[in-house]
Amino acid sequence: MAVLVLGRPAVRAGGVVLRPARRMARVLLGMLALRPNRRLSLEWIVDGLWPERPPASAAANVRSHIAALRGLLTPGDDGTAIETLDDGYALVTGRTGVDALWFEHLVHEGRRRRGTGEDTEAARVLAEALGLWRGDLLEGVPIPAAVQSRAVVLDDLRMSTTEELVDVRLALGHQRDLVPVLKGLVVEHPLRERLWHQLLLALVATGRRGEAMDAYRRLSVLLDVELGVRPNPATTALLDLIRHTGLDG
Repeated sequence: MAVLVLGRPAVRAGGVVLRPARRMARVLLGMLALRPNRRLSLEWIVDGLWPERPPASAAANVRSHIAALRGLLTPGDDGTAIETLDDGYALVTGRTGVDALWFEHLVHEGRRRRGTGEDTEAARVLAEALGLWRGDLLEGVPIPAAVQSRAVVLDDLRMSTTEELVDVRLALGHQRDLVPVLKGLVVEHPLRERLWHQLLLALVATGRRGEAMDAYRRLSVLLDVELGVRPNPATTALLDLIRHTGLDG
């Protein structure tokens, strides 16, 4: 069993994905899963669910949502459960009980493998980590301010892991396969210069000098218009390499 927040909030039990019926219950599931193994006071939960004007029935509503969520969390070997602690609640779980925790563990393991030179295994583990994402974090519901900082950390880690996986795959010689992937990524994240740098590397390695020059020009315009800066020295140095490769695909 696992609580899922890397996409639409849900619970996976026995291979079946179960989503809380009520929207507020889905938000509450996300709050609990992004702050696991710690007591969250009733006041903190109410403020997160109703940041402006909580209803008079807020406490009763929270208890109702908790009961509904407990109905989804079928007891299993991992012991994941929502516990009542004083005037609050906690999602008690291990690192496999929340997909976000497992994602972080796999990223750490992938980085460790890369650090020991196990690039093939690092690529596999990092790809497995990214495969846990089924969409945007808590897709379909608002992210309460109380867990925004945690959400930012996870989103940043997702992006940096994507870039690290590309680096590993470049080192493994997967340039040709990476070109279409990177072309899509720079469209989705046009101001992430590291992705453009990786695209240039992949294009040069596959003999596509003309496309590489065009990509560099597009990056230069984007950075100038959006940020008022030039490409960083590493990317500029790569331009010199492109100019002198004499390759064209």
